Amino acid sequence: MNGEDLAELAESWEIHLTAERKSPRTIKTYLMGLRRYRAWCAARGTDPDLTPRQVKEWMAGMLGDGIKPASVKAWHAGVRSFSSWLAAEDGTADPLVGVTGPKLDDPIPAYVTPEQLAALMATCTGRSFHDVRDRAIIGVLNDTMARASELLSMTIEGTSVRQRTARIESGKGGKGRVVAFSAQTARDLDRYLRMRRSHRLAGEPWVWLPLRVNKQTRQLTYPAMYRSLARRGERADPPFRLHPHMLRSTGAITFRRRGGQVTSLMALGGWSDVTMVQRYIRAAENELAIEEARRLFDGES
Repeated sequence: MNGEDLAELAESWEIHLTAERKSPRTIKTYLMGLRRYRAWCAARGTDPDLTPRQVKEWMAGMLGDGIKPASVKAWHAGVRSFSSWLAAEDGTADPLVGVTGPKLDDPIPAYVTPEQLAALMATCTGRSFHDVRDRAIIGVLNDTMARASELLSMTIEGTSVRQRTARIESGKGGKGRVVAFSAQTARDLDRYLRMRRSHRLAGEPWVWLPLRVNKQTRQLTYPAMYRSLARRGERADPPFRLHPHMLRSTGAITFRRRGGQVTSLMALGGWSDVTMVQRYIRAAENELAIEEARRLFDGES
């Protein structure tokens, strides 16, 4: 198989991934992995054959060039998925069965401490649309453990301030669920929704609206939300680096610290495998252990 053959097959594979309802982000990552593999083979003057040895050399080369293991693993997953699809189409054995990506470190996820969260909220005490909206976003992300894309897809119809719930129509893997938030977040969300009524895009179904309106933007976009939250972190006292996923991590850790059950955590956060929440469970237990150690130290004679 030469590079042109692979490129042509990649188009059919993309159609297959779309039909399987893979998320646009997953498809983009998978295709990027396949393109990088093809480019690496072209630079070496070899055909992009899907052989275990060549794929392993490709991964080793990327790691040697300083590319993060997480990126290598994600791109390998793309090549691995393509190989599996191609084997099924041809009715042959998949040559990459057993070829795994690099092992990743398992650090405690980045999260926001209670002090940082308070400092973050302190940047949203104004009465502007920007302040009121961002305060509600921070509260909803923290309480519901929603992914950024899930938050942005929230609708007016699916959100109930009175019941303190929001419906996630299509989470990761196409799975919907209902999430819950606190009375404090309900208050902030209610304030935002009342202010939202005077927005030029008030008739749109989406909960979250942008500051600036143009023909292409009818709802808040991920880049705009990311920038806005990052600025909140920079304006906090003391400042810290913030990205949306940190609030999802914070919500999961807080839920577990307060005694929330693992099964409930999985249901609310949209995790389908307990191994996916182990990092948050470990982080919560680590915090509890530190608190217990401090109590024991303070009780020493």
